[in-house]
Amino acid sequence: MATEAERALGAFIRNHPTDNGRRGRVSIVALLVGLVFAVIAFPVTIAVFSEDGSGASVAGLLWGGALVGLYGGVSSGLRTLRRHGEVFVLREDGLVYRRTGETLVLPWTVVRRVVERGQDHALGRLMGWNVHLVIRLRDGGRLLLTGYTEDAAQLSAEIRAAVAATTGRAD
Repeated sequence: MATEAERALGAFIRNHPTDNGRRGRVSIVALLVGLVFAVIAFPVTIAVFSEDGSGASVAGLLWGGALVGLYGGVSSGLRTLRRHGEVFVLREDGLVYRRTGETLVLPWTVVRRVVERGQDHALGRLMGWNVHLVIRLRDGGRLLLTGYTEDAAQLSAEIRAAVAATTGRAD
């Protein structure tokens, strides 16, 4: 049920729910991949330092894979735990953000700027990084729209266009 503040943002356009279950599954897989890389990298690193030093680049690549997996798993896992029921509701004159226990009604005038940092490649799409729209608010707060949200690319484009029309600048 829309509140009076939500109705003040004009006509309802569309709901964009976030697939939190997918985010959770991806975080578990990323953690496991990161742990496997770390387990493999540890003895390789020991061998590199105890022998002639050849293979340092292999050890570096393994540690890099471990760090990417662990970072992706932890960050997605924390978002999974904190963002139950996350939905972005697009309205004519703003955006409504809901998650369990929280509703933010955001007219376009309270959005200071938006920055798209998506990585649209195979790994990015798998990890939900293909859309990574940071919505910065005038009060210092921020929201994050990721590829786990339904039709995130379309929503990101619509938000960027609306904010550009309101602020007079495109980021």
